[in-house]
Amino acid sequence: MKKQGNFFKAVEELLNGKIMDSEKEAAELDEASDPENDLQPEPATSPDEDASEKIQPSLAANPKTVSVRRVGSRDVEAVITEDMVVKGNISSTANISISGTILGDVSSEGDVVVKGKVEGNVTVRSLSVEGGKISGDITSSGVVTIAENSSVEGNIKAERIEVNGRITGNLDSASKVVLNPHSMIEGNVTALELSMIEGAELKGTMNVHKEA
Repeated sequence: MKKQGNFFKAVEELLNGKIMDSEKEAAELDEASDPENDLQPEPATSPDEDASEKIQPSLAANPKTVSVRRVGSRDVEAVITEDMVVKGNISSTANISISGTILGDVSSEGDVVVKGKVEGNVTVRSLSVEGGKISGDITSSGVVTIAENSSVEGNIKAERIEVNGRITGNLDSASKVVLNPHSMIEGNVTALELSMIEGAELKGTMNVHKEA
């Protein structure tokens, strides 16, 4: 009888252990499948972040004037990238780098680099056209440089003009005009000094005079 009692006790403990394990596994399964545990808070997105994702690279709206103000040093630039088209005038106190297209006038108190296309008049402190094209008159208080493979259809008036590209228009310099070997000028040249390197072409009159 004692052996039989021990046997039943062992069976009872074994069954109780399995039942407890089953209950534990069921509880863990319920917890894992609880829909509330699957809910993860979404990261908060600020209105500024949403707005930045919606900014389009093209400003092809109605003609208007885009104003850019310099907020720091003179190294700050307003950048018009290759995929941008601006229909309207640009007025800036900062430097401007133009690789895209501007259909309007460009005015800046800083320095401007044109690698793209501008259809309009350009008024700047200094201008460098690097493989770009400008259709309009250029006025500068400093130096205007027209690099190789660049073209200008319009008159240029500046303190100093250096050309190695193609210009259809008159050149008027307060100091010196430099025509490098790849320059092709169809227009008149007025300056205090003229330097014309072998290979340069000029179809027009030259008015070189020194101040009295």
